[in-house]
Amino acid sequence: MPFDKPLLSALTALGFTQYEAKAYCALQSGGPGNGNEVAKVSGVPPSKVYETLARLLEKGAVLKTQQEPVRYMARPWQEVASKLLQDLGSAAKTVETELGKLQHPESPKAIWTLPSRDAVLETARSFITDADVNIFASIWDDEITELSPELEAAARRGVQVHVAVYGQTRLSSARGYDLTACGRSAMERLAGRRLMTLVAGTGQALVAELHPDGGVEAIRTNAPVIGLLVSEYVKADVLGRLLIDDMGDARFEHLRRDPGLIEELLRG
Repeated sequence: MPFDKPLLSALTALGFTQYEAKAYCALQSGGPGNGNEVAKVSGVPPSKVYETLARLLEKGAVLKTQQEPVRYMARPWQEVASKLLQDLGSAAKTVETELGKLQHPESPKAIWTLPSRDAVLETARSFITDADVNIFASIWDDEITELSPELEAAARRGVQVHVAVYGQTRLSSARGYDLTACGRSAMERLAGRRLMTLVAGTGQALVAELHPDGGVEAIRTNAPVIGLLVSEYVKADVLGRLLIDDMGDARFEHLRRDPGLIEELLRG
């Protein structure tokens, strides 16, 4: 019996092999059975089915009878999931403890690329969570909705958090600056691409260009000069917004669309 690929992929992500996933699904769908029956329903080769069932027994995913002929039954998924979560939590705690005992040589001042939007967000969360002095960031609505809990928590624990917000999201504990108008002009200049920056102190910096099609070009670095550059970029964006508020939107739009000014900027 063929099983849905998303189901098998999810089980393999949780540590099952392909054979284990197929055998477990076969027992769930077909009920208890012996090795030959499991092999027939699951598509696991008969030569591999008993070692596959033995591993499922070790995982606590199946049960077997004591009498002959031996038959196997899938445990309810809720029970299996509970054990998996417990085992994963214990393993993660062990890794955290043991890694803490290892030496931590000073990290070289380097630039590392990030492969995806998820990696960008996870890196940003890590920087925000570890920050102890200040955070400067420029973030769009699409991303700040996912990062605001960490930003607000950082502000509540005493970190000075300054965020240039390109969109409608409002922050309470963290200090947010409404750069919606600047965001519109940036989207025009960058053909829909969004530039996100974040720096924690001067130690960790993140710069990401997020594309409309979901693509990403992003880096993280612990080079202080780039951290300084990012924080100054955010400050300049905020100052620009304050100047726009002072001069008025009409004057800003006039300057922004000045052909001579645009030509000079593009030539530079």
